[in-house]
Amino acid sequence: MKKVLFILLVACCVWAAWDATRPTEKYVVKATACEGDTLWHLVGDTMQHEGDSRDIREVIFYTKKISNLKGDLQPGDIVLIPIEVRR
Repeated sequence: MKKVLFILLVACCVWAAWDATRPTEKYVVKATACEGDTLWHLVGDTMQHEGDSRDIREVIFYTKKISNLKGDLQPGDIVLIPIEVRR
């Protein structure tokens, strides 16, 4: 039983090391807010479309920061969404 658990532990460590070395493509998607859009909706749809699997709250935080958004989203606002995709 100990050998099986040890083999599983080693396999998990090898997989984690491999996953950490995969290249990450980082880029910014520019979107324009329309009537009724929310950051949650705009960022979530873009993340899903681009294949970004990070926590949406993290991406929204950085979106607000780089887009210099203060307060509510207004129609016509330019929103810069940072995307990270592992290839």
